[in-house]
Amino acid sequence: MAILLSPSSCLLFIIDKYRKNQTLKPPALDFSLIQPKLGFDLTKNLPYPYRPWQAGKYHMTMGIRKMAEEEWLELRTYLLETNRNGVMQCLPDAEEACEEALECIVAFLVRRYPSHFRLLRERPSYIHNSITNLTFKVTPPFEQHPLEIAAQLVMEDINLLLPGKGDHKDSQQYYLKASFSMVPAGWYIEERIGWPLWRIHSPIPMWNEKLRKSMEKFFLNLRVDSPVQRNNYFVQMDETMFQQEPFPDVVPHAIRPEDIRVRHERQTLRRLPCSGAVLFLVRTYLTPLVDLKEEKSNLYAFLSAIKAWPAEIARYKGRHVWGEVFEKWCQETLDGYVPEKPEARCDGVE
Repeated sequence: MAILLSPSSCLLFIIDKYRKNQTLKPPALDFSLIQPKLGFDLTKNLPYPYRPWQAGKYHMTMGIRKMAEEEWLELRTYLLETNRNGVMQCLPDAEEACEEALECIVAFLVRRYPSHFRLLRERPSYIHNSITNLTFKVTPPFEQHPLEIAAQLVMEDINLLLPGKGDHKDSQQYYLKASFSMVPAGWYIEERIGWPLWRIHSPIPMWNEKLRKSMEKFFLNLRVDSPVQRNNYFVQMDETMFQQEPFPDVVPHAIRPEDIRVRHERQTLRRLPCSGAVLFLVRTYLTPLVDLKEEKSNLYAFLSAIKAWPAEIARYKGRHVWGEVFEKWCQETLDGYVPEKPEARCDGVE
């Protein structure tokens, strides 16, 4: 029977093993100061109620916020399907970054969640995921691609972006070089792989004028010791998480308030120290609109934010499909309610 490392010694064991015979690399990022969540009970870990909107005038911003190191990766009681077709792409020049991303993810998980992720004492190159009861080799030679292994450990979609290698202008631009996307939102990763940031965001109205320069500058200046997070949201008509086709412009049936879902994302970005890649993780949540019935202040802000969308943003986000039903239900539910001070809450909005 395999022996598991004690929670407090996992990270130190990696470093010590490397020093003795170099079978493992030292972790690219140091998570030794993170407080472990001992005895963490997944069944009682409810999703954080992100409400990434604010009442009032529409502002297109990146909505970047500092992220505490221990908040980087969140857990849930299940993993999304990873055996779908067309969910993973990796260009040759991103292989090193994929390995580094896996190293960082493993180092974080065994430190933060030792009840669920442990290195095997007799096989220290292997990590055991007790959520799925699966074990993975996390050092070369790999038994699976590092990106595929990482996707079976974390709950987020994984993306790696690297700067161009051409002239000065190209080196200032970041390109999507690797991705494992289990929850696409209206696109195929096979089409997007290799695209620069500007092309990925080109369908978004106003992005080129409002955000392109600041986003490109952000990617150039992101520091290893300054990980960040942001949120965004839009609305859809069902429980579909794996959505490669564009969201429908019309629906063949009458929409009910119970059909409407708020699809919102928690995104984290951090620089990897060795490859220089930007590791961009996306965790997707679906919240039924009717679940906001008792959150009148949040619902008021949500209605206000959506009514404030400029026409081109409203069209892009599909308000013409669900807006009438949404607004009627909100107004009936609010029944004239106006908060004393409307919540000016913005967790990062595209």
